[in-house]
Amino acid sequence: MPMRLMPGSSMEYPMNRPRVKLLLMLSAALFFFNCEKLEPEADNPLDPDNPDYDPPEVLISEGPAEGEIVDTSAVTFQWTGNELVTSYRYRFDSEVWSDWFSSTSVSLDYLDEGDHSFSLQSQYETGDTSVVLNVSFVVDAVTGPALMFYPRRHIASIGETVTFQIMAEEVENLTAAEFSISFDPADIVVESISQGTMFTGNGESIFFSEYDNLQGTITISAGLLGGENPSVSGTGDLVTVEVSVVQVGETEVTFDGSEVFRDPENNDIAILEKINGLVVTE
Repeated sequence: MPMRLMPGSSMEYPMNRPRVKLLLMLSAALFFFNCEKLEPEADNPLDPDNPDYDPPEVLISEGPAEGEIVDTSAVTFQWTGNELVTSYRYRFDSEVWSDWFSSTSVSLDYLDEGDHSFSLQSQYETGDTSVVLNVSFVVDAVTGPALMFYPRRHIASIGETVTFQIMAEEVENLTAAEFSISFDPADIVVESISQGTMFTGNGESIFFSEYDNLQGTITISAGLLGGENPSVSGTGDLVTVEVSVVQVGETEVTFDGSEVFRDPENNDIAILEKINGLVVTE
């Protein structure tokens, strides 16, 4: 039977709760829309749109300066980045860029005589990169007269063929050169030997080469014939040697101690330094 209210009764209909909740939400929304609209500030320090954004930077704190001549075959570069930098990469000479890494230093060794370049870049975790920092320097670590491998070191893979030049460095009145080289035939084998350019452009020249891949030896004789003063001065390549890599590891290609330089009167020219070669197989 329907319930009826008597006159004067205090009883009311029950409240519709879902409808009241909706009204409250609409009221709150109207309140916020009527308030002044506030623009959020771009305060992310890694956001390039932030007015206070600082791009990544890098500064070399130790190492050869631009144009510096260094008298060592190994150098170390150290650097710093600004606060938010997380990684760095470098490139040496014409090599490819290194992977990104967190260290703030790198050591370079077995540097050859002559001009070199070092490039450095920093990066935020967002991928933003700094401008590339470049440094050019010169290595003059060998005191002549010298006999040396160029390059000092090859990094190679099994089956790869690499080429060494054997150089006379800073020599005066050189008429003839003789030397023998030893290597481990289990690691590398000689593929070919050819005369270098030091004697070929200065009159009639002689060249003799012999190698033994069983014993691991190379013998070289080169020189000039005839003329009033058959000699050359300066730095140049005496011979080019190609070797194939057959085993993982490190192997030296070394002068055996019998090497001589001679002048036009057949006098010995003192060899002050000998720089061996190295093959690193990965």
